[in-house]
Amino acid sequence: MSTSLTSAPDQLRPVASSVSNSAPSFIDTLVRSVRIEAEDIRSFELAPLPGEQLPDWTPGAHIQVRLAGGLTRAYSLCNHPGETGSYRIAVKLEAQSRGGSRAMHGLAPGDRVQISAPRNLFGLDMAATAHVLIAGGIGVTPLYAMFNALKDHAECEMHYFARSNLHAAFSDRLSQRSHLHHGLDAEGTLQTLRALAAMHARRPGTVFYTCGPAAFMDAVEKTLAAAGIPAAQLRSERFGTEATPAKPVSGEALPSGSFRIVFARSKIEAEVTRGESIIGVARAHGVDIPSSCEQGVCGACLSDVLDGTPEHLDAYLSSAEQAGNKLILPCVSRCAGACLVIDR
Repeated sequence: MSTSLTSAPDQLRPVASSVSNSAPSFIDTLVRSVRIEAEDIRSFELAPLPGEQLPDWTPGAHIQVRLAGGLTRAYSLCNHPGETGSYRIAVKLEAQSRGGSRAMHGLAPGDRVQISAPRNLFGLDMAATAHVLIAGGIGVTPLYAMFNALKDHAECEMHYFARSNLHAAFSDRLSQRSHLHHGLDAEGTLQTLRALAAMHARRPGTVFYTCGPAAFMDAVEKTLAAAGIPAAQLRSERFGTEATPAKPVSGEALPSGSFRIVFARSKIEAEVTRGESIIGVARAHGVDIPSSCEQGVCGACLSDVLDGTPEHLDAYLSSAEQAGNKLILPCVSRCAGACLVIDR
């Protein structure tokens, strides 16, 4: 379902900006139009101010959006190839919204919004001989742009898993080369993924791309691995996770998925259990770490690692920075071992 709500006058033309690994500068834009794309999903067309121009973008890129109340959220671009006069993003209204999706759904044509230049850590591998895009729910947004860029590619297919047809964004604009899987339970989803993996298991030139809820992406990764498909053939982009209250460190052995975090300057040690974030534990113990998006994309919480090995789950650090293991984004990243010491 795709229904236009209202539109601002189409008199705006696409402030040039370069993409940088440092904290981003922000660009003033206007909401040109808002569309209902599916149940609880709206897309927003963001246009530059008159006489200004938006930076170039590539499929798989995301931008950060500054919202009321000091919130910053990252959203993937879902433009079509050749669209340079505006950016398009789609946002699902989350039932347990921390404010980001609720603020986005409150925007109307003519509203002014600040955004960052696009950053792409989820780009297409054009050396691949075949492309398989696997989307779960609102995770379709970056894959929609990638699919449109690849739709004339001889070996390209999209598999879109959604709760129902009414919950599938862009379903009216995806070509017959895409496959919509809706109404499947957990076992049905796994069976479909297994069949898909088996179909491509012996094609070394195939690259898989996936985005969606954490449980869905875990299922994709495990299914491809079980089919013998190397991890190097999978590209993915994960959503941020919510922080949960901290638990004090006990003298007992840590449960699976847990680790100890030491905030060196604050002289505080705590346990981070499975499902918790380092920044959430920091707050619970009175350790001040600046934050903004809490999705691993803005860099506001960037911290120095003094000891231990981080498990990098962010979309901000470069590959070289992640490999160096001297920096961490504690809003999403974790520890690859038993203990991590950071300069906080």
